[in-house]
Amino acid sequence: MSIADRIRRNPLYSLKMHAAAIATGLRYLFAKPRMTVRYPEYVIDLGRNYRGMIRLHKDKCISCSLCAQVCPASAMKMYKLPGEKKMYPGINYQRCIFCGFCVDICPVNALEHTPVHDIAEEDMEGMIYLPLPGRFDREWKSPAEEEGGRKVKVEFDEEEGLKHEPE
Repeated sequence: MSIADRIRRNPLYSLKMHAAAIATGLRYLFAKPRMTVRYPEYVIDLGRNYRGMIRLHKDKCISCSLCAQVCPASAMKMYKLPGEKKMYPGINYQRCIFCGFCVDICPVNALEHTPVHDIAEEDMEGMIYLPLPGRFDREWKSPAEEEGGRKVKVEFDEEEGLKHEPE
């Protein structure tokens, strides 16, 4: 007999299943080892090889468009800005899968990953970063760090779970 048939025949079965799911959630909420980080109070140091938001160094860019060509998600496009002779890459974070192909293929290292991943925008258009000054070429900062979140290194302890070691 399927679960749907059991629920139709006995509504108390549904209540029993919901209670079991809530009990499981509560057990893991208070049990050790804890496997989550209390974000935004703590911000994990993700390391220098983390593939976070991408930064453009426009002064290095030679407009080869390899980044746009290699992007499997079509998130990277070339844009010609008013008054500019060259085209520069822009990125649509609605599409980006953070694969890093654009960073890897750039022959002059004009693109780099940053250790920031927790950026939110107010609307969908805000997720498109054109090569404008202060936009795609900015120094990324984590909003949680800006609001006072402590940067920690996470260590795993078999008995305690995740431990937050201050940097």
